[in-house]
Amino acid sequence: MRKLMLILALVVMLVPLSAAVAFAADQLIYCKSVPCYGSGGDDKIYERQGNGLYDKIIMRGGHDLVLANGYTNDTDIVKGGTGYDKINVADGDRFDKASGGAGGDWCIVDAKREAGTGCSRVTVR
Repeated sequence: MRKLMLILALVVMLVPLSAAVAFAADQLIYCKSVPCYGSGGDDKIYERQGNGLYDKIIMRGGHDLVLANGYTNDTDIVKGGTGYDKINVADGDRFDKASGGAGGDWCIVDAKREAGTGCSRVTVR
């Protein structure tokens, strides 16, 4: 009975700890400066808020999602890292550049010319 209580106590302590580690693996990043960098893990990265703002977003690894499609009349430069990345720069203008990294990236753009090297899949919207 004592061993069972000890095991139960360990489980109760370790479950919240493992949940915290799993939560820390995914970062939500709201860019505030230029350039803006990914964490190296699996990130969801948003461009800076506001129309007409230049953004440069550089991913550092992991499977990332970059959403640089919320504001228009701006130039968004996004460079993928290692891992499978989804890069969305389809914001209604044709001033952006989405370049994939070494991981088979999906680039979503307003015009074909916005897709740079490393985009293994390109969707024009």
